[in-house]
Amino acid sequence: MSTPHSQVTLNRIDKSKLMSLSRGAQTPAEKKIVMNIDCPTSSIGNTVTYWFNPIGGVSTSGDGIVDNMISGATAANNVGIFFKLAGSPVIFYDMDKYNYKITNSSMLSNTISMTADYYRASDNNSDVTLGNVKAMLEVVIQED
Repeated sequence: MSTPHSQVTLNRIDKSKLMSLSRGAQTPAEKKIVMNIDCPTSSIGNTVTYWFNPIGGVSTSGDGIVDNMISGATAANNVGIFFKLAGSPVIFYDMDKYNYKITNSSMLSNTISMTADYYRASDNNSDVTLGNVKAMLEVVIQED
């Protein structure tokens, strides 16, 4: 299986735009992340399981949200990153939720598409500040 490391940079978003949207709503800065999983022919009949491990703090705001890893004067406050898979929040650390069985050769290559977007953790305008936001997510892929 082969999926390279990658970095996704979201476009900047104005605070006024972020505050005007409901929490968890899609913003104009949302980015699609495409992961390609390529397996050898010997994988036919096996199951591929994958799960998501946030690096840093998991937000108490809900599933799929990772708190900002940056702190200090350059950091945005009360803004994290929201990861979704097929439009639903990613469930972190769940090693049973995401899998597929390779039943034929056409399934040896599979694409998993997810999105990353800003998440506003407060409705209070003074709690949300401008700045940089960083979140990291590890995707573990296992063949059984």
